[in-house]
Amino acid sequence: MIRHAISFTHGHRSRILLNINRAFVHLQLSSQSEDEDRWQHLHRSSCHLYQHISTRSLSNAENTNDKNIKPSILSKEAATAPIDYPTSQRLWALPPAIAIHLSIGSVYVYSMWTPSMAKALGVITVAPQDWTHPTLIPIFSTAAITLGLTTSTLGAWVEKVGPRKAGMIGSALWSGALLTTAAGVELHSLPMLYLGYGLLGGIGWGFMYLTPVTSVMKWFPDRRGLATGIALSAFGAGAALAPSIIHSLIDYFATAPEFVGECVLTGGTAGECVELCTLADGSQVVADTSPLGEPGTPVVVATEADIAKSSVGNMSGAGVYAVGTGDTGVAKAMGTLGVLYGGLGALGSRHMMIPHAEWKPTQSSGAMNTDSESKDSQGKGSDYNNNNIGLPASYVTTNTLQFPLLWLSVFGNATGGLALLSSSKIMLTDIFAGVAPEIVTPAFSTGYVSSLGVGMALGRFGWSAISDVIGRKNAYAVFGLGIPIVGMTPYLCHTVVDMTTSGNLASGEVSVMPYLMTFYTGSVLAITFYGGIFSILPAYIADLFGQKHAGAIHGKALTAWAASAVAGPMGLAGLRSYSQQNAMEDLLHTIEVHDASALERSFGCSIHDKATIEKLVDAKTLTIEKLMELTPPG
Repeated sequence: MIRHAISFTHGHRSRILLNINRAFVHLQLSSQSEDEDRWQHLHRSSCHLYQHISTRSLSNAENTNDKNIKPSILSKEAATAPIDYPTSQRLWALPPAIAIHLSIGSVYVYSMWTPSMAKALGVITVAPQDWTHPTLIPIFSTAAITLGLTTSTLGAWVEKVGPRKAGMIGSALWSGALLTTAAGVELHSLPMLYLGYGLLGGIGWGFMYLTPVTSVMKWFPDRRGLATGIALSAFGAGAALAPSIIHSLIDYFATAPEFVGECVLTGGTAGECVELCTLADGSQVVADTSPLGEPGTPVVVATEADIAKSSVGNMSGAGVYAVGTGDTGVAKAMGTLGVLYGGLGALGSRHMMIPHAEWKPTQSSGAMNTDSESKDSQGKGSDYNNNNIGLPASYVTTNTLQFPLLWLSVFGNATGGLALLSSSKIMLTDIFAGVAPEIVTPAFSTGYVSSLGVGMALGRFGWSAISDVIGRKNAYAVFGLGIPIVGMTPYLCHTVVDMTTSGNLASGEVSVMPYLMTFYTGSVLAITFYGGIFSILPAYIADLFGQKHAGAIHGKALTAWAASAVAGPMGLAGLRSYSQQNAMEDLLHTIEVHDASALERSFGCSIHDKATIEKLVDAKTLTIEKLMELTPPG
């Protein structure tokens, strides 16, 4: 019987032995005259037997469960390939990495969103309640700061949990960021924009940037530069494809606002056109005496220049439009991309793979290898390609000279590139659209932003491959050429503005094309350097400090990028505001000299009433485009 009971399952054993124990106790209580020591001994024996069999049953159950339970599909164990994984098959690690980076490449074309977000209410031109560019540009910088903090503090965690879980979390955050930002635009809530694109977007961006880079480097320790270049070139490809996609979606979802009629400023006849009333805060509404429009309706005045810059279709031309009656299409376009990019990133994350800790590429390392090693790896011995060797991130950041020098190099080179990327479309339309409207159309501007993405993709792939030949240090030295190129941009822009105000361009004495092409090609070349910086950086870190902790060290180094994302865009935004203020003062002076009453006829404000003029400017009622309408030709 006892042998039969022991063969039962753990649950049956427990119940039988518990009954045996109870029987002994009952016998003890009912036989007080018997030897009590004997019953105490039997009771203790039954307890020991119960404990022994229960422990063995539990142990056997745990061993059985360990064998049957499979690791989660997103776990690091599930993402780890067998130790004998064929070297020739390692190229399959690239498509998932490419998919992830394609989904976040659009972060670099933030300037595609800002012009329309700055006209969320006015649609055709800015309304008094619309956001300004100085309030929108810091959103990109906030995302960069969040990315830097994420990669710096959670880089080691990404290595610990594996690429699938980190990538999936990043995809969810990036998708949620775009959806939250879209809701913020729809509700016209600036805090939601900072929460979405700035906070959630930065965290998701950090996870989705680090995960593919560290994984791919482990598969290609013998060709780190080229491998990371291929993966990161997808980042640039995403930035190249995104402008056309964004432009098409915005055009598809955009609707024109309600046209009220012409006004005096746009060529209407007094007494027969819309009459406007300027309120104390500088905004404008339809006047009570206006023959057209509903009195008290908040409106904006769109000039021919505003119409030329807008991509909204079915416009009625220059004139007065009701505020809040149209749609720029930004919210719906961003929400659509949030779903698409989230799905693409999740798909790539699901199929990410990392090699076994003891895996090494064989001598015939597949298509990515050549007979010679990279210049940086020559003479470093067989341990150079070992994924388990490397200095800890805490030691590298505090006890080496190379890390701070590398940090400063990334910061200096990235500042100019990020200034261009964050405001590229704004710069092109602000400077050249007014002097060459037949060339610098909305489609041309979109093509320019796409060309920057192409330049970044080519730079990430090309410079990373070149660095395997000439060395990482020499490649970084070449990137220093980007400093004079970016430094030339303000001078070039000021030259064009000076020629515009002097009338040389209008008279045909000077062509704007050489300046436009110089700006265009110089920007693309500088962006190739910018792309090369970040595609080489992971391989450079692995060369200097070893592969084992390269992901965590890379995360620390990306804080330099975060700092440059604040210095570059914010510095450019400050220069833009300063230039706009000077241009407004010059135009007001020109109006005062040629026709001082023009401002009062159009805005009901004397040219000498500085306080009212300041209110009109703050309310965005008085803009450079509208002042240009009041200045004499040339």
